[in-house]
Amino acid sequence: MHAPAAAKSVHMEQPQTMGPIRFRLIHLKRIAVLAIVVILIVSWYISSQPEKSPIAKTVVDTGKLGQNVADVGVHERGVAKKRMMGLRADGANFTLDGKPVRLLSGAMHYFRVVPEYWRDRMLKMKAAGLNTLETYVPWNLHEPKKYTYNFKGILDLGRYLDIAHEIGLWVILRPGPYICAEWEFGGLPGWLATVKEHVRTTRPVFMDPVEVWFGRLLAEVVPRQYTNGGPIIAVQIENEYGGFSNDTAYMERLKKIVESRGITELLFTSDGIKGQIRGEIPGVLKTVNFQDNATDKLQKLKEIQPDRPMMVMEFWTGWFDHWREDHHIYRLEKFEKTLIEILDMGASVNFYMFHGGTNFGFMNGANTQYRTGGRTLPTITSYDYDAPISETGDLTPKYFKIREILKRHTPPGVVPERLPEPPTTVGKFDYGRTTVTKALSLDKVLPLLDQSILSRQTTAHGLGYGYLVYTATVNHKPERLTVKGVIRDRALVMINDIFVGEMDEDTEDIKIDPEHVLIKGDPPYTLKILVENQGRVNYGNGIKNQIKGIMGDVYINLEEKVPQFKVYTLDMSEDFLNKLTEHSEWTSGTELDQVKTPAFYRATFTVEGRPKDTFVHMIKGKWEKGVVIVNHNNLGRYWNIGPQETLYLPAPFLKEGENEIIVFEERTAAPEVLFCDKHSLGEIVYFRE
Repeated sequence: MHAPAAAKSVHMEQPQTMGPIRFRLIHLKRIAVLAIVVILIVSWYISSQPEKSPIAKTVVDTGKLGQNVADVGVHERGVAKKRMMGLRADGANFTLDGKPVRLLSGAMHYFRVVPEYWRDRMLKMKAAGLNTLETYVPWNLHEPKKYTYNFKGILDLGRYLDIAHEIGLWVILRPGPYICAEWEFGGLPGWLATVKEHVRTTRPVFMDPVEVWFGRLLAEVVPRQYTNGGPIIAVQIENEYGGFSNDTAYMERLKKIVESRGITELLFTSDGIKGQIRGEIPGVLKTVNFQDNATDKLQKLKEIQPDRPMMVMEFWTGWFDHWREDHHIYRLEKFEKTLIEILDMGASVNFYMFHGGTNFGFMNGANTQYRTGGRTLPTITSYDYDAPISETGDLTPKYFKIREILKRHTPPGVVPERLPEPPTTVGKFDYGRTTVTKALSLDKVLPLLDQSILSRQTTAHGLGYGYLVYTATVNHKPERLTVKGVIRDRALVMINDIFVGEMDEDTEDIKIDPEHVLIKGDPPYTLKILVENQGRVNYGNGIKNQIKGIMGDVYINLEEKVPQFKVYTLDMSEDFLNKLTEHSEWTSGTELDQVKTPAFYRATFTVEGRPKDTFVHMIKGKWEKGVVIVNHNNLGRYWNIGPQETLYLPAPFLKEGENEIIVFEERTAAPEVLFCDKHSLGEIVYFRE
């Protein structure tokens, strides 16, 4: 609406009575006051916001370490600042901030160690003379369902990196997407098993999910790069790709993805010496993995890559174990000899592993008898690895040998003359034994599980972890059960809830005694098959075929084909465990002995005072095969075929007062659960002898 003419005339005349100079001064004052007000408001707003960089307020406590922090780019106030130059590999030596540096690194995977112990283990690394921490990133745990992410608790990668920064350790990050690591499916999510032969290729069915995942992951990583004031000095592209394939386009694609999302630190690949060329990216630093013959392998690396620093990305300090094997030990004398060779050749080194930790839950990987496939060889729950820091945080003779060798075989100043004393390792506690008081058979558990009908679409059910339960009714009394296909990986067969046999990848059929005294009555008969995913293959071409369950058709007496099954997923999820503990049909008292396995067994035990680390001794307790869950924490699998006899139970899984333990036993239950204060990983065998 227009203003009245009279009012407009008065308004125009008023400035003229003030004079032009006074008019301008008044307006300048008003503008200055307005500007000051705007500045104050903006300053208040900025100061009220949280720091955008997760490491922006990192405070370094040098007193506990007894030495200066290696991270020279931190202000006195502890506020991170950007740096002009990160790690470089342009000559014979690495440089950081333009100064020569020797990387002395140790591998510890945050997802294998409870968060409460991260700092303790890192301080022990620092006290051994290390200046760098290395870790993989497990895609399968962070994205358990497509586009559903988890970065909490044991998966809080940001907090893990921040603790390393506080302690003064640089970080080498190995995000995959494939990591091997003796980890389930090499770190790839189970829901990607349908990709099959396209895994680790540029095909969209694999690469599209990788791009989305990296977009989420690198949001945690980019602010924590060294040049952004954080601890990350180097990032690996893929892992040991030369041992799998030689698709340069795939490796180049991964490089472009990480760079386009803000990774600016040194990029590298790692492989065995034979895979260096097949898995290379032109211009990207090559690093090598091995356990012995260091001089020969480093010389070959130098021939392949002259005028660049040498780095042993994986110097294997020990080895891992499969079920049915003995516990592997790498002799200290051999370890010492190889380490001295590495250092005397001027190479940097990453100890794989420096602290192994535990394959909690169902996250152990597997190998096959042959690189291209064959019988599954699942890895045990313990990932002790005969490492310098044991699975339970104890310092081994290797630890002290490393401390000694690093001082003697590195140039002055690389390792401080006076190393801090490592934190005191807390003793383990024997909580005695506790009696099983309740039991719940498998058939009563099925209503608690997600259920769907299987009609040849086996892939819909074989992508998870743990167990699958197949149920059906058949019209003929079973005398023979045949699978025209394969079981992955192991199955227990039950007729009318009576165990009649066991199958695996090498078993086509089982014969059932037609006079079996416990299988009574007229048809139809109930058929249950409990199939265990013992761990997806983590290395080799076997990774291309890792859908689990019954792959094929099931026949009764070679003539009756089972048309369809009801299939249940038994993965011990948090939702399931909540329903399980609240279930009203737990059997107790004198009826316990009547419960048929497979079944869940329940007991409680009391912790007085502050909880301590302990071990559950399943073998001595006469249990056969299954899973142990304490206060809803899945400790992992046990199996009486060995080598592992005890399961590690870290104190943070316990609480003062009453604690609950649930055992899922497949075959032979026991009346009590035993604890002890010593780990038993079985009979030993010396590796590479």
